Amino acid sequence: MATTTKKRKKPTSSAARKKAKKKNGGKKNSKTVITLILCVAILSIIAAGVFIITQGSKPAKNNPAPLKGEVAWGIDVSNHNGKINWKKVSEKAEFAFIRVGARGYSQGEIYPDTTYKYNLKHAEKYGVPAGVYFYSQATNEKEAREEADFALKAIKGYSVSLPVVIDFEYPTVNGSHAGRLFNAGLTKKERTAVINAFCDRVRKAGYTPGIYASSYIYRTELNMKDIPDDVFIWVADYNKEVTYTGYYDIWQYSETGSCSGIKGNVDTNHFYIKNRKSR
Repeated sequence: MATTTKKRKKPTSSAARKKAKKKNGGKKNSKTVITLILCVAILSIIAAGVFIITQGSKPAKNNPAPLKGEVAWGIDVSNHNGKINWKKVSEKAEFAFIRVGARGYSQGEIYPDTTYKYNLKHAEKYGVPAGVYFYSQATNEKEAREEADFALKAIKGYSVSLPVVIDFEYPTVNGSHAGRLFNAGLTKKERTAVINAFCDRVRKAGYTPGIYASSYIYRTELNMKDIPDDVFIWVADYNKEVTYTGYYDIWQYSETGSCSGIKGNVDTNHFYIKNRKSR
């Protein structure tokens, strides 16, 4: 249906023209104010969103160092490896994990590794990216936090760019599992809670948490679905391939490996860098 539009008459007097101009100007000012309010509101929403996203994805102070390639080769050491020539180690190893302490598996006392200060100092001196681990025998969450606090205090002032790891394993005596952790008879839920207590302490301190355990431990002793995704998984398995079928970042494939600068056997590992990026 066609429609007709009447032409608007122009104001005939100066007073009328001023009145019309004031009216139209008022409309324009109102529109400008509304536009400004909307812009401020939108910018506030965007800023709030950025803040929430930033806070939610805040990185640890010491994220794992950017190792080169897809797979890095490295070692893990303790006082059992004696005095290490880190200059020679740096010619081959792309990373290292250094034991800083342990809890006794009989009496439960916490003690430092006698070589950790030397190892951390010289790994840094010769440019070997390092992480640390604590040999745990924690039977509850309180003890796990004590172990984490010990490790965090030990590394203060040193360059630790790789994860801070809880070494969760059962000692073997005369071919059988033994020690206070094994004898405690914890449930899967309790064992997992112990590990998460350690990792949570590490995370809150600004470091990246990790777990070291055997394929057997991962398969049968823990609820892996309850371990947060930011926790690095380090698996010990001396078979041709890892028998644990879940996700892992690091594979300790031998306890009888070798590395220049270290006398005798040393634990050797593959660090799967690409996996972590695509997880």
